[in-house]
Amino acid sequence: MGSSKIFLIVSGAALLIIAALFLGAYSSPAFSAEALALFDADFLERAAGYQRASLQVSLARTLINWAGLAALVLFGWNYFSRFRPPLLTAAACIALIFIALYLLTLPLDYYRGFVLEHRFGLSTQNFVSWLADYLKSNAVSLVISVIIFTGFYALVKYFPLRWWVYAGVISIVLMLVGTYLYPLLIDPLFYRFETMRDREMNTRILDMAEQAGIQVQEVLVADASRKTVKANAYFTGLGSSKRIVVYDTLLTGFSREEALAVIAHEIAHWKYSHIVKGIILSAVQMFISLFLLFLVFKETGISGTTTMGSRADFRVVAVALLFFTLLSFVALPIQNAVSRSFERQADRAAIELTGSKELHVTLHRNLARANLGDVEPHPLVKAILYTHPSTLERIKLAD
Repeated sequence: MGSSKIFLIVSGAALLIIAALFLGAYSSPAFSAEALALFDADFLERAAGYQRASLQVSLARTLINWAGLAALVLFGWNYFSRFRPPLLTAAACIALIFIALYLLTLPLDYYRGFVLEHRFGLSTQNFVSWLADYLKSNAVSLVISVIIFTGFYALVKYFPLRWWVYAGVISIVLMLVGTYLYPLLIDPLFYRFETMRDREMNTRILDMAEQAGIQVQEVLVADASRKTVKANAYFTGLGSSKRIVVYDTLLTGFSREEALAVIAHEIAHWKYSHIVKGIILSAVQMFISLFLLFLVFKETGISGTTTMGSRADFRVVAVALLFFTLLSFVALPIQNAVSRSFERQADRAAIELTGSKELHVTLHRNLARANLGDVEPHPLVKAILYTHPSTLERIKLAD
């Protein structure tokens, strides 16, 4: 098997990061005086226990995924070097790889998504409902993954010197199309949506949006209470599919002013074009990742041209699956640092839009209680995994 310095560096970085996360996942929590002044010790222990257990399962799942893909590369290396399947056969093989990975992680997915959520009183789903969502989610993921990696194999096979450029351009197009279509095609598979019926609330949302200088196409309410007691809201879509989605649990479990503060935060994301900026950053990351993979292929000699044409074989798919999985994990600290900066910017704008710092303190205390949020996560865990500032940081920002 050929070696690649780039692959070894990425693998080493991934192992260091996961070791740091294991350190955080198995550390005993220590709560500051500030946290204890805002939350009772029983809640802090329970929330930290939930987050710690969730993280431990997620890390085990990550390691199983890596092990499965590493085994595919190592044990299939010699066989794949002679395997140059037509595109339909390649698609079938890629589908089998993903199905095998889903089956490998199914016990942990069940434990994390069903058992833990019920143990900590966060889920309202029965097993049949959970399984239906799980199967739909994996079916969507399978179709998208097979299309992407079959297309990737075709590009490497037919354009051995420029495939990474073409793949980068196609990735940008797919990101734009996916961002536009996701709220129209994928979200409705998991939730039922209706327009917000509260006319006064709608008026106040439109007023806030106008104050922020943006047009809100739609504010939708999702029937999340069928599945969870957690409260949430998010912004999604692009162009005419752009909308704010609010969980019904936010409207029933929180005051109107608190719900408006959450929506103000989502409006702020639009104001600062965070979706567009996220797509641009993802495109840059994608081009860098593809170019690095191109260099890995070059170092290991598993693609390129000969006098007979392309010499790419199925090893390019196996190596790409493992490489992208490791590299995306290594990129998490940078991605999430950017995400946290976006969230802080949206928090500041939401405070300005609502005109009340006290409201945001109350809101984040109540959100933490509803979602069993870890108020003070381990610094390593926060730096690597957290897309949002911690609850205590968000309260301090509003204080």
